[in-house]
Amino acid sequence: MKVYLKLFVFLMVFNLFSSNVYGQDNIDINVKSAILIDQETGRVLYEKNPDEQRACASLTKMMTFLIALESIEKNKVSKYDIVKISKKAARTRGSTYGLKYNEKVKFIDLMKGLMVVSGNDAAVAIAEYIGGDTKTFVDIMNNKAKEIGMNKTFFINPHGLPVYGINKDMKNPKENMSCARDLSILAKYLLDNYKNEVLSITKIKTYINPERNFIRNNTNALLRIMNQVDGIKTGFTGRAGYCLAFTMNVLGKEDNDFRVIGIVLGATSSKNRTIESKKILEYVKNNFIKKRVIKKGDFIGKVYLYGIDKLEIKLKAKNDLWIVKNKKEKIKRKVILDDISCPVKKGDKVGRINYIDQNGNVIANVDLVSDSEIKFVPLNILFKIFVRQILN
Repeated sequence: MKVYLKLFVFLMVFNLFSSNVYGQDNIDINVKSAILIDQETGRVLYEKNPDEQRACASLTKMMTFLIALESIEKNKVSKYDIVKISKKAARTRGSTYGLKYNEKVKFIDLMKGLMVVSGNDAAVAIAEYIGGDTKTFVDIMNNKAKEIGMNKTFFINPHGLPVYGINKDMKNPKENMSCARDLSILAKYLLDNYKNEVLSITKIKTYINPERNFIRNNTNALLRIMNQVDGIKTGFTGRAGYCLAFTMNVLGKEDNDFRVIGIVLGATSSKNRTIESKKILEYVKNNFIKKRVIKKGDFIGKVYLYGIDKLEIKLKAKNDLWIVKNKKEKIKRKVILDDISCPVKKGDKVGRINYIDQNGNVIANVDLVSDSEIKFVPLNILFKIFVRQILN
């Protein structure tokens, strides 16, 4: 059944924000690749070469951490399990948690050693405990990457260290590969599903474990510079450069706080990594807001079945909708109607409103529901419709 929408409805729903289109030309980030997204919606707020595939170093450990969290959730392991450290784990080089062969360590402590001090040995111990061996665990990692849409990512180990060939070719090691966009997908998945578990560990500024006589600062220096930063993970290899996955709760007025996730890859130094990440976060704090663009129950307009005034359906928004947007950004909204047929009940979905940025991308939408009820079409109206169709 065809639905006619009167013109005044469109006049109500376009040109929400009439200010200038925003751009990124006022921020210059000195890294090879970067992205910043709104955690709730995944909307990209800043990007630089986000799809360029690069070595991802210890940002790999976010996936190792995710598999550990999922294994706990599925009762495959307990965070209080005692893990006996293998020779392979104890001999793993690079940044370590200081694990010793045959040492017995709680699984939760391995998780802290993995994420706070970037322990490569902890990554191997976790992988062996869950997968039986690192190869099986890496298969789990790659399957998970495919499942959540990390299409440019491939892992060869659980920690991110370079793997050299038999001839020790130092110039061409194999490494875990990913891109900034994929890593933001991973970080978002972590926070969407395990926010409390993740942040309770990644926000630790100094990790102290008296049982192991261990104390060390978090490798993420951003935690000590910006109060609202509470994660996530650093990384470095010669090929990858200095990398960081970070997250921050951006404070707004009343309930307008929003959380962002950022990835920087290929910074020139640890200091540069921190400075450039801070620059991105300051850019967002100064230029972006979280705005409610529609309230639940807001009247949107009317539609008329067959163009008949007596078959009027009032449209209203099903839910509140908030959007993180640049203060200067121009956003439009457009009504998209479903094929509506009788009977129509109050609360039935009849369409949606798409919110569209200056590049034509749909950045959010909200369902439209009927605020009217049409149980049947009266016979006299059916006759009018029949006559009109014959004449046409």
